[in-house]
Amino acid sequence: MQCPYCAAEIGAREVACKSCGATRVTGRSAAGVIVGWVAMVGAILWGMLWIPLLFLPFTEHGVEGYPWLVLIVGTIVTAGLYWYSRSTVKARWVRQGD
Repeated sequence: MQCPYCAAEIGAREVACKSCGATRVTGRSAAGVIVGWVAMVGAILWGMLWIPLLFLPFTEHGVEGYPWLVLIVGTIVTAGLYWYSRSTVKARWVRQGD
């Protein structure tokens, strides 16, 4: 990989160019940050729905009336939101003083 500013050869995992001082900065779009927070709240809420399933078989309450559709759809939607939030991470190079 080459530095976009000085064309010096740098490794793929390097975060700085030794010759010109350019630094790789990663960031998310505003939509990615917002969707990430929504996914975090959703994961907490859906986690609160999954945890009682561990204890319901040992109580006198059955699992017949449990909101299975909401649980499954919510888990899939939350995973999709996390995936989208992670896909908005972009890396760019900036020089010193920019």
